[in-house]
Amino acid sequence: MEKLKVVVVEDEYYVRKGIINALVDETMECEVVGESKNGEEGVEIIERLRPDLVIADIEMPLMNGIEMVKMLKSKHVDTNYIFLTAHQRFTYVHSALRLEVVDYLLKPFRIEELKECIKKLKAKLNENFDISELDTLPDKNITVNNKYIKDILKYVRDNYKNDISNITAANFLDINEAYFCRLFKKETGYTFGQYLTHYRIHVGAELLKNFDLRVNEVAFQVGFSDSNYFSLIFKRIMKMTPSQYQNIKYTKGE
Repeated sequence: MEKLKVVVVEDEYYVRKGIINALVDETMECEVVGESKNGEEGVEIIERLRPDLVIADIEMPLMNGIEMVKMLKSKHVDTNYIFLTAHQRFTYVHSALRLEVVDYLLKPFRIEELKECIKKLKAKLNENFDISELDTLPDKNITVNNKYIKDILKYVRDNYKNDISNITAANFLDINEAYFCRLFKKETGYTFGQYLTHYRIHVGAELLKNFDLRVNEVAFQVGFSDSNYFSLIFKRIMKMTPSQYQNIKYTKGE
Protein backbone atom coordinates (compact mmCIF):
# COMPACT_ATOMS: atom_id res chain seq x y z
CA MET A 1 0.00 0.00 0.00
CA GLU A 2 1.26 3.48 -0.86
CA LYS A 3 1.99 5.98 1.89
CA LEU A 4 -0.93 7.82 3.48
CA LYS A 5 -0.83 11.53 2.68
CA VAL A 6 -1.43 13.41 5.93
CA VAL A 7 -2.18 17.02 6.91
CA VAL A 8 -1.75 18.05 10.56
CA VAL A 9 -3.89 20.93 11.88
CA GLU A 10 -2.90 21.90 15.43
CA ASP A 11 -2.45 25.34 17.00
CA GLU A 12 0.08 24.21 19.62
CA TYR A 13 3.45 24.37 17.86
CA TYR A 14 5.28 21.67 19.83
CA VAL A 15 2.33 19.27 19.69
CA ARG A 16 2.10 19.78 15.93
CA LYS A 17 5.81 19.22 15.40
CA GLY A 18 5.75 16.18 17.68
CA ILE A 19 3.03 14.58 15.58
CA ILE A 20 4.86 15.38 12.35
CA ASN A 21 8.12 13.94 13.68
CA ALA A 22 6.31 10.75 14.70
CA LEU A 23 4.73 10.39 11.26
CA VAL A 24 8.11 10.71 9.55
CA ASP A 25 9.03 7.31 11.03
CA GLU A 26 9.34 4.90 8.09
CA THR A 27 7.32 2.25 9.91
CA MET A 28 4.30 4.58 9.84
CA GLU A 29 4.18 4.61 6.02
CA CYS A 30 2.86 8.18 6.10
CA GLU A 31 3.85 11.33 4.22
CA VAL A 32 3.08 14.67 5.85
CA VAL A 33 2.10 16.88 2.92
CA GLY A 34 0.94 19.93 4.89
CA GLU A 35 0.44 21.53 8.29
CA SER A 36 -1.62 24.36 9.72
CA LYS A 37 -2.05 26.21 13.02
CA ASN A 38 -5.79 26.99 12.71
CA GLY A 39 -9.00 25.79 11.11
CA GLU A 40 -9.34 28.51 8.49
CA GLU A 41 -5.88 27.86 7.13
CA GLY A 42 -6.56 24.14 7.44
CA VAL A 43 -9.58 24.35 5.12
CA GLU A 44 -7.50 26.00 2.40
CA ILE A 45 -4.62 23.52 2.71
CA ILE A 46 -6.80 20.40 2.89
CA GLU A 47 -9.00 21.49 -0.02
CA ARG A 48 -5.89 22.09 -2.13
CA LEU A 49 -3.87 19.01 -1.17
CA ARG A 50 -6.71 16.44 -0.79
CA PRO A 51 -4.86 14.22 1.75
CA ASP A 52 -5.89 10.71 2.80
CA LEU A 53 -5.92 11.67 6.48
CA VAL A 54 -6.26 14.85 8.54
CA ILE A 55 -5.13 14.91 12.17
CA ALA A 56 -6.76 17.95 13.77
CA ASP A 57 -7.21 19.57 17.15
CA ILE A 58 -10.78 20.55 18.03
CA GLU A 59 -10.03 23.70 20.03
CA MET A 60 -8.25 26.13 17.69
CA PRO A 61 -8.34 29.88 16.98
CA LEU A 62 -10.37 31.39 14.10
CA MET A 63 -12.16 28.10 13.35
CA ASN A 64 -12.30 24.97 15.49
CA GLY A 65 -11.79 21.46 14.20
CA ILE A 66 -15.48 20.54 14.03
CA GLU A 67 -16.33 23.71 12.09
CA MET A 68 -13.38 23.01 9.79
CA VAL A 69 -14.58 19.50 8.97
CA LYS A 70 -18.14 20.72 8.38
CA MET A 71 -16.80 23.36 6.00
CA LEU A 72 -14.72 20.78 4.11
CA LYS A 73 -17.66 18.41 3.81
CA SER A 74 -19.79 21.25 2.43
CA LYS A 75 -17.06 21.68 -0.21
CA HIS A 76 -17.24 17.92 -0.94
CA VAL A 77 -13.70 17.28 0.29
CA ASP A 78 -13.56 13.57 1.12
CA THR A 79 -10.94 12.31 3.58
CA ASN A 80 -10.51 10.73 7.02
CA TYR A 81 -10.11 12.63 10.28
CA ILE A 82 -8.57 11.94 13.67
CA PHE A 83 -9.62 14.52 16.28
CA LEU A 84 -7.46 15.65 19.20
CA THR A 85 -8.86 17.44 22.24
CA ALA A 86 -8.18 18.20 25.89
CA HIS A 87 -11.91 18.06 26.65
CA GLN A 88 -14.05 15.04 27.49
CA ARG A 89 -17.32 16.86 26.95
CA PHE A 90 -19.98 14.65 25.39
CA THR A 91 -20.93 17.36 22.90
CA TYR A 92 -17.49 17.10 21.31
CA VAL A 93 -17.61 13.31 21.13
CA HIS A 94 -21.14 13.40 19.71
CA SER A 95 -20.14 15.95 17.06
CA ALA A 96 -17.09 13.90 16.13
CA LEU A 97 -19.18 10.75 15.72
CA ARG A 98 -21.72 12.56 13.56
CA LEU A 99 -18.89 13.71 11.30
CA GLU A 100 -17.72 10.09 10.96
CA VAL A 101 -14.19 10.74 12.22
CA VAL A 102 -11.81 7.78 12.25
CA ASP A 103 -10.83 8.24 15.89
CA TYR A 104 -10.81 10.65 18.82
CA LEU A 105 -7.77 11.09 21.07
CA LEU A 106 -7.81 12.82 24.44
CA LYS A 107 -4.86 15.09 25.27
CA PRO A 108 -2.32 14.43 26.55
CA PHE A 109 -1.99 11.33 24.40
CA ARG A 110 0.94 9.04 23.74
CA ILE A 111 2.39 8.85 20.24
CA GLU A 112 1.79 5.10 20.42
CA GLU A 113 -1.95 5.81 20.65
CA LEU A 114 -1.83 7.91 17.50
CA LYS A 115 0.17 5.22 15.74
CA GLU A 116 -2.45 2.67 16.72
CA CYS A 117 -5.22 4.86 15.24
CA ILE A 118 -3.34 5.10 11.96
CA LYS A 119 -2.58 1.39 12.02
CA LYS A 120 -6.31 0.64 12.34
CA LEU A 121 -7.11 2.96 9.44
CA LYS A 122 -4.49 1.35 7.21
CA ALA A 123 -5.72 -2.12 8.17
CA LYS A 124 -9.23 -1.09 7.25
CA LEU A 125 -8.10 0.17 3.86
CA ASN A 126 -6.21 -3.04 3.19
CA GLU A 127 -8.89 -5.31 4.62
CA ASN A 128 -9.07 -8.59 2.72
CA PHE A 129 -7.90 -7.20 -0.60
CA ASP A 130 -5.28 -5.35 -2.58
CA ILE A 131 -7.08 -3.16 -5.11
CA SER A 132 -4.01 -1.56 -6.65
CA GLU A 133 -4.09 -3.86 -9.69
CA LEU A 134 -7.80 -3.53 -10.40
CA ASP A 135 -8.49 -0.89 -13.05
CA THR A 136 -11.68 -2.03 -14.72
CA LEU A 137 -14.94 -3.58 -13.66
CA PRO A 138 -14.19 -7.31 -13.14
CA ASP A 139 -17.37 -8.41 -14.92
CA LYS A 140 -16.01 -7.07 -18.21
CA ASN A 141 -12.90 -9.24 -18.07
CA ILE A 142 -14.30 -12.44 -16.57
CA THR A 143 -15.39 -15.41 -18.65
CA VAL A 144 -16.37 -18.38 -16.51
CA ASN A 145 -17.87 -21.76 -17.20
CA ASN A 146 -18.10 -22.99 -13.60
CA LYS A 147 -21.72 -23.02 -12.45
CA TYR A 148 -20.83 -22.07 -8.87
CA ILE A 149 -19.01 -18.93 -10.01
CA LYS A 150 -21.72 -17.98 -12.50
CA ASP A 151 -24.27 -18.25 -9.69
CA ILE A 152 -22.21 -16.19 -7.25
CA LEU A 153 -21.56 -13.41 -9.79
CA LYS A 154 -25.29 -13.10 -10.30
CA TYR A 155 -25.74 -13.20 -6.51
CA VAL A 156 -23.35 -10.25 -6.15
CA ARG A 157 -25.21 -8.25 -8.81
CA ASP A 158 -28.46 -8.83 -6.94
CA ASN A 159 -27.14 -8.38 -3.39
CA TYR A 160 -24.11 -6.03 -3.48
CA LYS A 161 -25.97 -3.58 -1.20
CA ASN A 162 -26.09 -6.17 1.57
CA ASP A 163 -23.45 -7.39 4.02
CA ILE A 164 -21.71 -10.11 1.99
CA SER A 165 -18.62 -12.11 2.95
CA ASN A 166 -16.79 -15.26 1.91
CA ILE A 167 -18.93 -17.20 4.38
CA THR A 168 -22.14 -15.66 3.04
CA ALA A 169 -21.20 -16.60 -0.52
CA ALA A 170 -20.12 -20.12 0.40
CA ASN A 171 -23.33 -20.70 2.37
CA PHE A 172 -25.38 -19.45 -0.58
CA LEU A 173 -23.69 -22.04 -2.79
CA ASP A 174 -23.81 -24.65 -0.01
CA ILE A 175 -20.08 -25.40 -0.30
CA ASN A 176 -17.06 -25.20 2.00
CA GLU A 177 -15.72 -21.65 2.51
CA ALA A 178 -12.06 -22.55 1.87
CA TYR A 179 -13.02 -24.41 -1.31
CA PHE A 180 -15.13 -21.45 -2.46
CA CYS A 181 -12.24 -19.00 -1.94
CA ARG A 182 -9.83 -21.17 -3.93
CA LEU A 183 -12.37 -21.73 -6.69
CA PHE A 184 -13.29 -18.07 -7.04
CA LYS A 185 -9.64 -17.02 -7.24
CA LYS A 186 -8.86 -19.75 -9.78
CA GLU A 187 -11.83 -18.97 -12.03
CA THR A 188 -11.74 -15.14 -11.91
CA GLY A 189 -8.21 -14.15 -10.96
CA TYR A 190 -9.57 -12.09 -8.06
CA THR A 191 -10.32 -12.80 -4.44
CA PHE A 192 -14.00 -12.54 -3.63
CA GLY A 193 -13.33 -9.42 -1.53
CA GLN A 194 -11.54 -7.73 -4.44
CA TYR A 195 -14.36 -8.48 -6.83
CA LEU A 196 -17.14 -7.36 -4.48
CA THR A 197 -15.44 -4.10 -3.54
CA HIS A 198 -14.59 -3.23 -7.13
CA TYR A 199 -18.11 -4.02 -8.26
CA ARG A 200 -19.56 -1.75 -5.56
CA ILE A 201 -17.25 1.12 -6.49
CA HIS A 202 -18.17 0.96 -10.16
CA VAL A 203 -21.88 0.87 -9.35
CA GLY A 204 -21.23 3.87 -7.11
CA ALA A 205 -19.54 5.66 -10.00
CA GLU A 206 -22.65 5.16 -12.11
CA LEU A 207 -24.84 6.54 -9.31
CA LEU A 208 -22.59 9.58 -8.94
CA LYS A 209 -23.52 10.64 -12.46
CA ASN A 210 -26.79 11.69 -10.85
CA PHE A 211 -25.65 15.01 -9.37
CA ASP A 212 -28.63 15.07 -6.99
CA LEU A 213 -27.16 12.24 -4.93
CA ARG A 214 -24.69 13.01 -2.16
CA VAL A 215 -21.55 10.93 -1.68
CA ASN A 216 -22.77 9.50 1.64
CA GLU A 217 -26.06 8.49 -0.01
CA VAL A 218 -24.21 6.69 -2.80
CA ALA A 219 -21.91 4.98 -0.29
CA PHE A 220 -24.91 3.60 1.60
CA GLN A 221 -26.65 2.47 -1.59
CA VAL A 222 -23.68 0.35 -2.68
CA GLY A 223 -23.13 -1.37 0.66
CA PHE A 224 -20.70 0.89 2.55
CA SER A 225 -21.68 1.92 6.08
CA ASP A 226 -18.81 4.45 6.29
CA SER A 227 -18.79 7.18 3.61
CA ASN A 228 -15.18 8.13 4.40
CA TYR A 229 -14.07 4.56 3.76
CA PHE A 230 -16.07 4.53 0.51
CA SER A 231 -14.38 7.78 -0.56
CA LEU A 232 -10.88 6.47 0.12
CA ILE A 233 -11.45 3.19 -1.74
CA PHE A 234 -13.15 5.07 -4.58
CA LYS A 235 -10.11 7.34 -4.89
CA ARG A 236 -7.70 4.40 -5.02
CA ILE A 237 -9.67 2.67 -7.78
CA MET A 238 -10.90 5.64 -9.82
CA LYS A 239 -7.83 7.85 -9.21
CA MET A 240 -10.01 10.72 -7.98
CA THR A 241 -12.42 11.42 -5.14
CA PRO A 242 -16.16 10.77 -5.57
CA SER A 243 -16.81 14.53 -5.56
CA GLN A 244 -14.19 15.15 -8.23
CA TYR A 245 -15.66 12.35 -10.35
CA GLN A 246 -19.16 13.72 -9.91
CA ASN A 247 -18.10 17.24 -10.83
CA ILE A 248 -16.30 16.03 -13.97
CA LYS A 249 -19.29 14.03 -15.13
CA TYR A 250 -21.63 16.94 -14.36
CA THR A 251 -19.42 19.41 -16.26
CA LYS A 252 -19.23 17.11 -19.28
CA GLY A 253 -22.98 16.58 -19.12
CA GLU A 254 -22.70 12.80 -19.13
